[in-house]
Amino acid sequence: MAELRTGAVYRRLFKNYMKKADELYIAMESSYERGHWNACVVNAIHCVINAADALTVFYLGFRHVGDRHQDVMQLIQTVDIESKELKAKSQQLLSVLGIKNVAEYEERLMDQNDAKNARKACDRFYHWAMEKLA
Repeated sequence: MAELRTGAVYRRLFKNYMKKADELYIAMESSYERGHWNACVVNAIHCVINAADALTVFYLGFRHVGDRHQDVMQLIQTVDIESKELKAKSQQLLSVLGIKNVAEYEERLMDQNDAKNARKACDRFYHWAMEKLA
């Protein structure tokens, strides 16, 4: 397995990542309401990435900076939160990140079902991150 790439961030700056997640969450909801399935999924993806960064910055003082967003899963597992809870939330994160390449780089368009699933997993992960950072 390749080495996990991270970058140090002052812990107080977790708020900046959460602010980005907040704005992306609002954009995801707005896109869903308008039937903009592609935008909904892409906003959900970037919302969970920023929420995950907020968590790791807050708890660890660094964030994932590698090319493979799925590697953030390995980093999240080191956060000081009960392991059963982390496992469940990691699955929600992974379900959104799993569609990233298709949504952003391939010719296939996202449909309502893709948007519904990404939105649901994003909603759960985002609100959990907010709770852990409150």
